[in-house]
Amino acid sequence: MSRRRVVVVVSERRAIPGLPAEMVVTADEYLEGGEALSDRRLTVVNLCNSYRYRTKGYYVSLLADARGQAVVPGVETIEGLSDAYGLFRALHEAGVPTVDVQEMRARRRALPAAISPEADDRDSPAHDPAAPLLRVSGRNGLSYRPATGAEVEETLAYFGTSADPRFRAASLAVYREWPTPVLRIQWVLEEDEWKVTQVSPVSPGRLGAEERARLGEAARNERLVLRRGAAPPSTGKRASIAVLVEEGDPFSPSSPETIDKLERVAARMNVYVHRIGLDDLDKLGEYDALFIRALTGVSTPAFQFALRAEALDMPVVDDSQSIIRCSNKVFLEELLRRECIATPRTLVVTSRTPPEQVAELGFPFVLKLPDGSFSAAVHRVSSPGEYRERAGEMFRSSPLLIAQEYLPTDFDWRVTVLGGELLFAARYYMARGHWQIRSAEKGTERYGRVEAVARDQAPRPVVELALRAAALIGNGLYGVDIKETPAGPVVIEINDNPNLDIGYEDAADGNAVYEDVLRFFLRRVEEGGEVAKPERSEPEMAPLRAPIRSRGTGAGGGRSHYRPFEVAGVELEYAVVDRDLNIAHRVEDAFRELAGRRTSDVDLGAVALSNEIADHVFEVKTQLPPRSLVEAEAVLWEGIQRFTAVLRDRFDARLMPTGMHPWMDPAKARLWTRSNARTYATYARLFDVKSHGWMNVQSNHLSLPMGREAEAVAMLNAAALLVPYLPALAASSPMYDGELQSAADGRLARILEHQARIPESQGEIVPEYVESMADYRKRILGPMYAALDRFPDTAPIRHEFFNARGAVFKASSKRMEVRVLDTQECVKMDMAVAVFVRSALKGVTQRVMAGKTALPPHGVLVSDFRAAVRDGSRARVLAPHLSTVERDGEGRADVREVLRVLLDEARRNVRRDEADHLELAARVIETGTLSERIRAELDPYAEADDETFTDAARRIYIELMDCLEANEPWSRRGL
Repeated sequence: MSRRRVVVVVSERRAIPGLPAEMVVTADEYLEGGEALSDRRLTVVNLCNSYRYRTKGYYVSLLADARGQAVVPGVETIEGLSDAYGLFRALHEAGVPTVDVQEMRARRRALPAAISPEADDRDSPAHDPAAPLLRVSGRNGLSYRPATGAEVEETLAYFGTSADPRFRAASLAVYREWPTPVLRIQWVLEEDEWKVTQVSPVSPGRLGAEERARLGEAARNERLVLRRGAAPPSTGKRASIAVLVEEGDPFSPSSPETIDKLERVAARMNVYVHRIGLDDLDKLGEYDALFIRALTGVSTPAFQFALRAEALDMPVVDDSQSIIRCSNKVFLEELLRRECIATPRTLVVTSRTPPEQVAELGFPFVLKLPDGSFSAAVHRVSSPGEYRERAGEMFRSSPLLIAQEYLPTDFDWRVTVLGGELLFAARYYMARGHWQIRSAEKGTERYGRVEAVARDQAPRPVVELALRAAALIGNGLYGVDIKETPAGPVVIEINDNPNLDIGYEDAADGNAVYEDVLRFFLRRVEEGGEVAKPERSEPEMAPLRAPIRSRGTGAGGGRSHYRPFEVAGVELEYAVVDRDLNIAHRVEDAFRELAGRRTSDVDLGAVALSNEIADHVFEVKTQLPPRSLVEAEAVLWEGIQRFTAVLRDRFDARLMPTGMHPWMDPAKARLWTRSNARTYATYARLFDVKSHGWMNVQSNHLSLPMGREAEAVAMLNAAALLVPYLPALAASSPMYDGELQSAADGRLARILEHQARIPESQGEIVPEYVESMADYRKRILGPMYAALDRFPDTAPIRHEFFNARGAVFKASSKRMEVRVLDTQECVKMDMAVAVFVRSALKGVTQRVMAGKTALPPHGVLVSDFRAAVRDGSRARVLAPHLSTVERDGEGRADVREVLRVLLDEARRNVRRDEADHLELAARVIETGTLSERIRAELDPYAEADDETFTDAARRIYIELMDCLEANEPWSRRGL
């Protein structure tokens, strides 16, 4: 048993026909365990009749997780499928086209639940039979109509595979987000695109005999199960590539099935490939690159897409120059002749060219229009009379014709070149009884066969000639047609937009062809067309690029589901400054040095580096959430040291800590443009992003697992009781615009205003209380999206990240994020604050869940928050939910008394290895925030002239930058 890699757990042994007996165990057998069934190397496929809470099927998945085994479905998937909002949000974030529940409810006043987690025959609700409503744009604006039968499809996906080629790629994408053995998916055809409207798991008990047989066949395929059961990549998509297609075009250079194959290979490479149509020019900016698989030519719609992609500085195949050059055979003839590329004898013919001169080519010869394609407008001329007849007709279409020596061969070589390298080679045989590869006679088309040849077996002289010829056109994708003659190979023509069809051109090299296409785009997207050339040698750069390993207590193991407070993720933001402490636009340059290519993200193992909306701001974050924030400190500081080394050695720049730059002019800041341009442009259109609240805010984001719904709701409500008082601990931004400001937390003072045009997006920063996840969606997200929808073209930011409250759910990644913490002077102090928040929040959450804490009016908490933002640790607050603090005659308490009560709660819940960090936070409570300590040092210079004050501020911020690099608290804190 221990040698098996896959076990299938069933309610009854004969439930799924066709499975080998040694592969199957019953739920009772699995739950009883034993050494063989506890092997961590097993992949468990749970095919029990019910996944409901406390059923055997539920416990199978739960115990598989506990045993460290890969399991399909996992408990987090089972629970997630019951939450329509989270389900569709995850699909949306993964790029799957959807019409989610909220959207459909907006179209229909009452819509039955779109998600129905199925149990057994007795307790599973029926699948929703109601026809979806489709959006229709007309003269009178937006309207809706019921979908017709041809516009609705329902499929079963077995381990992410679909029998219908239209849905294969999307079914796999759905499965990757919600891995379940059998998923029933409903699709609607809206705006020429199939979109997901319903997803539900299906238990074997609800399948027919034929469907159970298909499930058994899929489950027997261990390679399929193991591949599907593998954990999805932990990082975001490397790139998104739009593929331009024209549905129904018989001359398309790639069939729909070929694009399906490209999408499947792309998914494995963590690349998002999505088809767009000729009406989608306005959507092009949503992608990183464009692959044209529609008819090209200077007068075709595809040419406009190429021009638009180039205007967006987006990699595109084919580019406009290649289309222009390849579409005209006159240009090609001149170019090839000038560069001494071997071709058949060729003559450019005009109506004044003497027939005798043309006849020197010898009969028969080939006569072509300069811009013909697909073997059209190409004729074999066998006599002077036929020449006069053909030429007379063709001169009516073009003032120039191409006459070319006829070289009869059984086949032409098609050598396809991409980026200056061989992509594939094939022999294109002539159609039977015809002199071309395609014949069209009496309304019937016939093609010669295609014989792919492995790249390493293609004749070298043919390949080398093709590479030389293609290089004259550009660096894109070209199909070079070559004939072999006794005198050597000759180029017939060079084609842009060459064919690539599954089972034909890819037959010899298989997936490698698609992988090379995707790698070409990835290089262009990630490198920006060039590879960085650091002054350091590769051996010198290797230590900076090596993965950072988790040490000590270790990371949470990469699971997507954790208990509340089991792990913690951290993101820290810093401004990049030059030697004079002015902002420096060096983030992209430093990323290029570290990654060896142009990119927006650098993967360093345990941590990742990424950009922010302002191009001078850098973010470092934990990738796998560690259990201990002590471990988080170690890996984050290592990431900062590496980035700082590149900044200092290559650009004479440094990182500046604290929540705000003290004197930058936000009007002169720049938006990040390498990626997410459409998102940032949408923000810029809606808000005044050239302001401090957008360009000059650096924070510490603490992420904690949401757990089950009841735990998540209690955690958010507890955060509402904690967030108001955190500025009194974490404020570090007393100055901006070159002056000390009135607020202790200048960053939060500006954040309170930064999205005020759409107040539903941030509320009063203090999160509102909620009663359930449905209530959260109704009270928080619903009004926010409705407010956003009042403005045009806001789809790029219609996501959960638009919620700018001080504590928010990130349902797509199953976490809650606390967002009100200014960045401190060093990672150690950031972790001290994070330990306080995590430990105190854990205790408050427990009290809220137990009903031991009354929730005060939300407005009181908002008032306390504003007081803490304004006055820091000197604030007077109400905090009516804390009965043990001393109060004055107005019922107000010293905010430090509130923090001391919360500190006691934290001490009862802190991890043993984090206790020292909590004591650092305790000392901050007594000595005041970093903001107040900076203010105390600068107050003596407040009345001095600008130069003296600025020099004093510069000395302090240089000291703080030194603290960041040494990871030591500022000596003037008095800790």
